[in-house]
Amino acid sequence: MPPSSKDTFKPVSKVPLREKIKRVKELLTDYGKVVCAVSGGVDSTLLWYLALKTLGKDRVLGATFVSNTYPLSELKEVLKLKGQSQTKHLFLLTNELRDRRFIKNPPERCYFCKKDAYSFLRRVIERTDFSDAVIIEGTNLSDLADFRPGRKALLELKIKSPFLEVGIKKDEIRLLAKRFNLPNFAKPSNPCLASRIPFFQKITEKELSKVEKGEAVLRRIGLNFFRLRSEGKIARIETLTEWDEVLKKRDDIVKGLKRLGYRYVTLDLEGYRPMGKQWKRR
Repeated sequence: MPPSSKDTFKPVSKVPLREKIKRVKELLTDYGKVVCAVSGGVDSTLLWYLALKTLGKDRVLGATFVSNTYPLSELKEVLKLKGQSQTKHLFLLTNELRDRRFIKNPPERCYFCKKDAYSFLRRVIERTDFSDAVIIEGTNLSDLADFRPGRKALLELKIKSPFLEVGIKKDEIRLLAKRFNLPNFAKPSNPCLASRIPFFQKITEKELSKVEKGEAVLRRIGLNFFRLRSEGKIARIETLTEWDEVLKKRDDIVKGLKRLGYRYVTLDLEGYRPMGKQWKRR
């Protein structure tokens, strides 16, 4: 099964941002009632915010997948946002580690995860007042520059991506989130923990926990913009902006990561690259 997806929209890059937002609101109005997937990141938070402002609380249902493949910090972010907005919300427990296709960690891993998760969401909302709602999520135009096999699953399930449809980019999302005073406008992306594990290296609960604890070590030391790639006994740190900080605090970093079971702690001289781009270059 090829992981590629075929989007039919043709975004216009020179459209003013205010026109793009107007178009997003028009799409939301056309949908009438939505279930918005909320991960805790800035993309889904902005989409959730716009949906609430456009449609009102009674016509928007938030939905968050809860799994050991997602950082606990993301769930805490969603709970905080939900508490502030006092909106309707679903929390759906998923277990990707029951899926043999997922734990084998092939390049199309995200396809299996997205297909199962959003199929589950659709089954759940069929038993609620939102059975006729449109499911939306926060993929944006910048995401298409990376390897995104999960996009194929979204298309197959007819999940809507308003930001992508109107051609909104990541930097525009951050700009808008800041303009609307959203608390996570500058928050670094923090995707699924499985994305830190190289393709074809088996995904286990123990490995996911080690990655999460390792990245927590780096944050406590003061790093913000990085990835910890877990390659067996090797912890490979990728960053774009915090080289000096890593070197200054290397003793603490090495000590903290070796406590988790890593034998070697390395700094990748190529810097941060999304795992999908690393795979495509091979």
